[in-house]
Amino acid sequence: MRQQPRGGPDLMRDFLRKDPSAAEEMYERFAPRVFGLGLVMLGNSTQAEDLVQDTFVKVWRSAASYDGARGSLDTWVLLIARSLAIDLIRRRVLETRTLAMQEEPEIATDPGPEERAEARDLVDRARAAMASLTPGQRAALELAYFQGKTSSEVAELEGIPIGTAKTRIRTALAKIREVLEVEREV
Repeated sequence: MRQQPRGGPDLMRDFLRKDPSAAEEMYERFAPRVFGLGLVMLGNSTQAEDLVQDTFVKVWRSAASYDGARGSLDTWVLLIARSLAIDLIRRRVLETRTLAMQEEPEIATDPGPEERAEARDLVDRARAAMASLTPGQRAALELAYFQGKTSSEVAELEGIPIGTAKTRIRTALAKIREVLEVEREV
């Protein structure tokens, strides 16, 4: 029989004690959400999978720094994932600029039909996920995850209470995860 999910502080306490069930619960709870965030931000399922792995490595290494008084476990884990995704995007931009500055011409290899179809499918799924959001949820999510705004800043920019901003962000992430999981199963 599956027991009731643990709250953030309890789950982290058990995780720090290296309780295997806590590690499993953390993964089950956050891996799909981090994967969905990775798909939306990085646009590539392989990189989204890498983001899940990198996020859990960082969570493992910095678990002792989690402070439940400063925010929820959900927020803490997703901020780690978001930061890692932003770092990856920045690295991509830097690598692209570096390659462009090289004097030797690159041999262009056009993606084949499979790669183009996969990329098109991924973009379509990400667009469908974003389209499933209400305008308020989409705006809150874009401000929080693509522009790096805090919940307080989202609330101020949107002219809404902070609780409403947090709810919109959380609901938007849940809807995106749901749409992407349904699309993935098909």
